[in-house]
Amino acid sequence: MFHHTQNKTLLVMLCTFIFWGCPSEEYTSAKLYLQQNDLEKAEEFLVKAMAIEVDNPEIPFQLGHHIYGKAGRWAEMNDVYNKALEIDPNRKILDGSTVKDMINISRYGYWSDVYNKGVKVYNSSKGLDDQDRKSIIRDAVNEFQTALIIKSDESLNHTMLATCFFDLGEVEKSTELIAKAVELAPDDFNANMAAGQIFARNDQPENALPYLQKAVELDPSNSLAIRNLAQTYYDLDNTDESIATYEKAIQTTLDTKAKADLHFNLGVLYNQVGDFDAAEDHFVSALDLNPEDVEAIIGMAQTFESNEKWRKAEKFYKELIYLEPENATHYRGIARVLLKQGKQDQAQRYFEKSKKFE
Repeated sequence: MFHHTQNKTLLVMLCTFIFWGCPSEEYTSAKLYLQQNDLEKAEEFLVKAMAIEVDNPEIPFQLGHHIYGKAGRWAEMNDVYNKALEIDPNRKILDGSTVKDMINISRYGYWSDVYNKGVKVYNSSKGLDDQDRKSIIRDAVNEFQTALIIKSDESLNHTMLATCFFDLGEVEKSTELIAKAVELAPDDFNANMAAGQIFARNDQPENALPYLQKAVELDPSNSLAIRNLAQTYYDLDNTDESIATYEKAIQTTLDTKAKADLHFNLGVLYNQVGDFDAAEDHFVSALDLNPEDVEAIIGMAQTFESNEKWRKAEKFYKELIYLEPENATHYRGIARVLLKQGKQDQAQRYFEKSKKFE
């Protein structure tokens, strides 16, 4: 009786070994056709093998990776990948990796090819006229929508689609997509940054604010994020926070032009709060970094005028007239500060000149 039970156990073990160790004739044929790159025959026998070896996740993986994926049959690829995962996501196949890992690697490879193609197409639209640019962006949309089919849980798909639809003027669709991107990856800097910029560009600073705050939290040294956050505070009339954030941005910005712009913006803000000395300092810094910045020179002239430093204001208005000799505003500016110095005749001459360019 003991020997009979042992033999029965050995028989079960032997059958199990044969089942897992020896693939079906169909699967053996399929692998041979794969080696020969006869994908049509390989598909035929993989489908047959899948119907026979219903508990073998390796077969639907092979069908998805080598046949459907290479042919761009994404829905079918996802279908057989799901079947493989339903059988056993943790079973080791092929080189010893799990079903789940193999599918993730395969899907990511196909996704990255399509996604990167979309990025390349989108970037090629830059610098074109509006009609041609929108046409190319629509081509990019097609690529990103395909990428979304391949890997629906990738936030970058939604981020780039949101960017494309915003450029195409489809704002509602854009905001829905970028919100989904952040939902999928709440701690992703790029998703939060893009969301903040899209809402800000759509004149919704109150919606942009939390995303930009999160972006700065995720990357405190990113000067672009800090600058966007500072501008958003300004758009929300929160001058104190805007000034503090711009001051922080100056510490992290290395680009000379960008730094000059930051000093200029701070000059404007300090002017608004009545701190003319601080405004003057920042306008000077802006001009030191970018001597040809006409807006900074205007800021200097207006700051000195507001601070009742008439001779300094006169100097900068004269410089503006030299740079922009047909701008009536500059002539009126110097006329005002000359009047404050009691120079009525000179002021009148500049005022008369301003009329020629109105």
